[in-house]
Amino acid sequence: MAKVLGTKKTERAGVNAFKTSLEAAGHIVQEIDGGNDYGEDCYLSFTHLGRRTGDLAAVQIKSGVKYRRAVGYAIPCREHVEDWTRSRIPVIGVVYDPEMRTCYWVNLTKHLRREVAAGKSPKSVPVSEDAALQGTGIEEMVSEVREYITETLGVATSPYKGLRGAIQKNIDERQQKRAEHFASAPLGGHPIPIFESEANFLEKHPNFIPRMITILTYTVMIATHIMLLPGLYEVAGTKYSPIMRISWLANFYGVLWYLLMIGRKDSNRGRASMLRYGAYAIHLCGAYIAFGRYVSPPPWPVPRTFEEIFVVAIPQVAKLTVILIGGHYLALEFSRRRRAAKARESARLSE
Repeated sequence: MAKVLGTKKTERAGVNAFKTSLEAAGHIVQEIDGGNDYGEDCYLSFTHLGRRTGDLAAVQIKSGVKYRRAVGYAIPCREHVEDWTRSRIPVIGVVYDPEMRTCYWVNLTKHLRREVAAGKSPKSVPVSEDAALQGTGIEEMVSEVREYITETLGVATSPYKGLRGAIQKNIDERQQKRAEHFASAPLGGHPIPIFESEANFLEKHPNFIPRMITILTYTVMIATHIMLLPGLYEVAGTKYSPIMRISWLANFYGVLWYLLMIGRKDSNRGRASMLRYGAYAIHLCGAYIAFGRYVSPPPWPVPRTFEEIFVVAIPQVAKLTVILIGGHYLALEFSRRRRAAKARESARLSE
């Protein structure tokens, strides 16, 4: 199988490091096919506030510790002095130090033009250790190269003209700041200080909110039932004596408690929901009658026929609920025990 040379990996590491750094800053890096590499590895298109500026530079990337010098680094230029000097766009030189994991840059075109104008024949271009492409160093490089392009090619036309341009510039600046804000965020995003203490409390007590919801629900239900008591007591008086009214109220609240209790303990979600909905229906009917007739002024009229049917039906509903639902669950429990006993017997015989 083909062998991957170590030098190839180092070269790719330099290109990847440069590309990652500049693209993270919002600029556009376009690699040049290796077969068409004549002294440049990629093109760098500068942007501002998320828009292309029209400024362009070619980039020559060298990777490896062999480009180190006693002080700084150096990029060989014997074969490319004429190309880089006469280039209509600036050529930037980049050295990637794999041990430092950092890129360092120099304006090759600017340096070589100055050297050639002085009558020198340079063999390499020095790269300063202070010209690192990290942090503010990227912004300094972009600013310097764009200024050099302006000096050599003239001032570029601003894309922001007139009132519409000013509005667009404001929008672009806001979007750029928002993008920088998210880019600088730690893992998970920026913390929200105003709710940090509350979040810490809830992390330490994860059951706090569910418990508070449960307490609030029961409080509302109990308060509602207490408010219903006078009205239901009077409604029951249409058919029963004072003593029997208490029995009727016991049937009403007893069937509600029975349905809710069984619905809470039943592992079958479908049956549990039906039992709870039945309890809610009985409760709403009681509230409809109690509030509709005895709240002053009454929020709604209550038909006398519905009231009589409800008063008569509650004791019967309570009895049937206890007998039918209790019998059903008792039958289910006996069936479960029978199957479990049979399974244990089969396991004992198989041993």
